[in-house]
Amino acid sequence: MKRRILVGVTAAAAAWGLLVGCSASSSTSNQSKDKLVWSMWIAGSSDKAAWQQVANSVSAQGGPKVTIQGAPFNDYFTKLRTQLSTGSAPCVVSIQSLRAANYTDVLRPIDSYAKKGGLDLSEFDTTALNGMKVDGKLYALPYDTGPMLLFYNKDLFRQVGAAEPKPGWTLADFTAAAAKFKAAGKTMFASSVADMNLESMILGYNGGRVIKADGTLDPSNPTFAKGLDWLSSLVKNGTATQASADNDAPSNNFVSKKVGMYLDGPWSLLDQKSKVKFPIGVTTIPTGHTSGPATFSAGSGFGISKQCAYPDQAFKAIRTMTSQKVLTTLARQGRAFPGRTAAQQTWYENAHIDGVESVLETAQKASTPLPGNKQSDQLQQLFSQYGIQAVNGQQSGAETMKSIAGQLGQ
Repeated sequence: MKRRILVGVTAAAAAWGLLVGCSASSSTSNQSKDKLVWSMWIAGSSDKAAWQQVANSVSAQGGPKVTIQGAPFNDYFTKLRTQLSTGSAPCVVSIQSLRAANYTDVLRPIDSYAKKGGLDLSEFDTTALNGMKVDGKLYALPYDTGPMLLFYNKDLFRQVGAAEPKPGWTLADFTAAAAKFKAAGKTMFASSVADMNLESMILGYNGGRVIKADGTLDPSNPTFAKGLDWLSSLVKNGTATQASADNDAPSNNFVSKKVGMYLDGPWSLLDQKSKVKFPIGVTTIPTGHTSGPATFSAGSGFGISKQCAYPDQAFKAIRTMTSQKVLTTLARQGRAFPGRTAAQQTWYENAHIDGVESVLETAQKASTPLPGNKQSDQLQQLFSQYGIQAVNGQQSGAETMKSIAGQLGQ
């Protein structure tokens, strides 16, 4: 699941113009059984080339020719809503599990197509599949998935004399490691107010959640507010950096060795490994409660727009695009932690990171899909606006969540 891409506003606009321009004439009205359009987030020419191979796999298997159109991730969903509400709707739509609930009015449930086609859904990772469901209906076939994890700098942990964190480590272990970093004059953790990062850390800490299991918002949840206060205490005592509106700051600080660890998903792990100049480790979020490790998971998949006049052909396309063969290729390229369990071993073998399989298995068992909500995008914006104040100690968690609840109309 691609979440953040380092692209400037001008470059993003240019990329959107380039990618849509080459397929601007493609719309539902001029698609056919043999030619479909697929909307996907695309970072640039090399990214587009990689996804074009996925598109080519459809026609290679006797399906329709699939043409990609898209935008950099930060612009993708802004454009997608407009497209899906007009005659320019693509047939095949890439969607995040976090945002699926926002698009049920313009996407087709695909349960009946899977049943008619005899697709064995049990071959998909259960967490990945559940993440693409809204109110019990399946809206996309998942191509990737993953629980939130902590990436850490093995060299820094050794340098400060802290024990390397093992999967299932506790809040006491986290605190002990933080003390070693502080004694050495170094910062251990990079704060983040990105929705999934913030919510996963608090879920691990005390089980607090601002989105209930049924997808309804609970911004006045006092346990979640206490979790914000805990994150604030980490900043105050020097364990963590101050939070920033720049969602890429934690990753950048990690790569530049300014922090010992930060929170991310397996979809970023192999890319980060290629960037850093130190051995990278991975572990679970520390647990502060008796029920053991806990984290949120998310993923992405391919669905079908309601405006698509050729849903059977579109389903054939997304079935091929999420086949074991295609997802194994993506795993080998390090582009995604596969949504199919049979393709996950290839990702592990390609990772070459000690203990990564054990960590991911532990985290997967302890994870739950972060439910989507029609106000999820607004919630993320409010975390960026008000969450920073809480994490940086400018107001209490309870005051912050009261402000957020007011903005959400709760």
